[in-house]
Amino acid sequence: MTSANTLLIVFLGIIVIGPSKLPAGAEALWLALTNLSNAQRGLPEINLEQARRIWQARRSPLFSLINLLYAAAEHLEELRRRLMWTAGAFLIATIVASIFADQLLEILRGPAGDIELIFIRPPEMFLGYFNIVVTFGILVTAPMALYQILLFIGPAFESDSERKVLRLMRWFGFPAVWILFAGGVSFAYFAMLPVALDYFANFGGEAVAAQWTISEYLKFVLNILIWVGLSFETPLFVMMLARFGLVSPVTLRRGWRVAFVVTAVIAAVVTPTPDPLNMSIVWLPLFALYLLGVLLAQIFGKTPEPSG
Repeated sequence: MTSANTLLIVFLGIIVIGPSKLPAGAEALWLALTNLSNAQRGLPEINLEQARRIWQARRSPLFSLINLLYAAAEHLEELRRRLMWTAGAFLIATIVASIFADQLLEILRGPAGDIELIFIRPPEMFLGYFNIVVTFGILVTAPMALYQILLFIGPAFESDSERKVLRLMRWFGFPAVWILFAGGVSFAYFAMLPVALDYFANFGGEAVAAQWTISEYLKFVLNILIWVGLSFETPLFVMMLARFGLVSPVTLRRGWRVAFVVTAVIAAVVTPTPDPLNMSIVWLPLFALYLLGVLLAQIFGKTPEPSG
């Protein structure tokens, strides 16, 4: 089992079972499996205290996780409330997306123009709709999840400067996240995708006709929309680095040449076509967003404390 799967199971356990019952339930299940293994090998049954000593002696990571859940039960109860709010928002968003799935599909296939989209496997159309609904739910819920995380970690912000950062993130950061992401998605949809799809559709000339499967088309379009939308968050990322004092506005201004190259590399990775025109369509706005981030860093960056 991977660490990501383990973390997902822990989160589901916190939501469904509750943090107060989860560690005890995990210990009971682990003890039952241990005694089942002992019975198969002809070993005597052990109680919970004996099992704990064995697990501790073996330095089991699972035992350490259970002890952490016991110690953090109060905080995890608060985390559970935040996760339940987020899960509820995701459920509502996916239901709404399911109702308007046909309209969303029609919007997503818009950049394809007259290119015929087909499906060649029985569940392919269903999986295409499922992909649209889940993606829409995640995108709509993401700001809500970030806001709940902010409320969860809010009590840890004690100093005046930290509380200023908290207020800045709450009243400026979250609206800006939505606006910039929507700007990136709109840019990709109206400016980037039509050029890229036309390039791919006519790449073979008249030798072949373009007929794309709906699953591959949706995967391609959604990836472009999401990654370009995320890349448009560059100004906020730069501003937060300066706000937390990790980098100064002066350093950011002096590093514009490095940023010029880095944004070119990002544009080359994000751009689906190898032609420089399409790359420039992404590259120049990205560099402009970096410059906007430098300006925001100058305005909202951490003020250096006077020496002495």
